[in-house]
Amino acid sequence: MRSAPANTMLSRLNTPRVLRAARFAIIVALAVASVHALQTCGGSSDSANFTEPVSYTLPVKGMHCDGCETTICEKVGKIAGVKACKASHTAEVVEVIAPIEQKDAIAAAIKKLGYKLE
Repeated sequence: MRSAPANTMLSRLNTPRVLRAARFAIIVALAVASVHALQTCGGSSDSANFTEPVSYTLPVKGMHCDGCETTICEKVGKIAGVKACKASHTAEVVEVIAPIEQKDAIAAAIKKLGYKLE
């Protein structure tokens, strides 16, 4: 069996999907390394005074598009202790990984953007 020329194999890897996945992997690796460096150097992360983050879902009405999802997650991501945020306008939910004591602050931030929580 003959192998494909090297330039053909490289062109298959040079697709938008593969490049996005590679960029995402690099960003995640840098974020993990940064958190690890803070913890090992005696630094503190923004969630030092919070309980262990948990996953919870908030029902949110009023999202219409991907832009709404991005707006919400950018705002929620700035709240201390929030580890992850994923919004879905089709499912009308926002999934968050954060300390439970931040749930009210997250809900208030979403409401301040003009969305309704059920």
